Amino acid sequence: MIIGLILILLVVGLDQATKYTAQHFLAASGEKVVIIKGVLEFEYFQNSGAAWGILEGRTLIFFIITIIALIGFGYLFTKSNFKRKKVYSISIALLIAGTFGNAIDRMLLKYVIDFLHVPFLTPILNAVGLSNFWFNIADLALTVGIIMLAIDLIFLESRRSRERDQSVYERLDNQRNNES
Repeated sequence: MIIGLILILLVVGLDQATKYTAQHFLAASGEKVVIIKGVLEFEYFQNSGAAWGILEGRTLIFFIITIIALIGFGYLFTKSNFKRKKVYSISIALLIAGTFGNAIDRMLLKYVIDFLHVPFLTPILNAVGLSNFWFNIADLALTVGIIMLAIDLIFLESRRSRERDQSVYERLDNQRNNES
């Protein structure tokens, strides 16, 4: 559990540090900084909504959703085990960190600071009816956390379940052999 708490603190710290940097350098200049043309750009945005600006200005809804999410993720975090369930445990820590990172912005600023942009995704997003988007480290943690949790639930949990079942059968066989 200590590893998970450290991961949460590191991701929230990185998220807040990068948002602070974006706010002070990108917002002040109003410029877009192209890191790799067509791949990665930095540009400051204030997002008072969720992804793609949906539910813009609905602070109370975000507060309620955040509290519910943190309670749920907190419960799942109690089930984490970095020795036997690494992917699951990392995913839950990332989900907590991402949720908390954006919640800090909403509480202090009433909006979330977004500054990362990956232009090569624009045609793909447009093809499925979504607009272009900017994001931050907390959003990235949430996305990676969701993907990792899905991988764990789809592929790894069934393997752990089979191993538990096999272990139970082996213990029962050993008990029967000892009783004979």
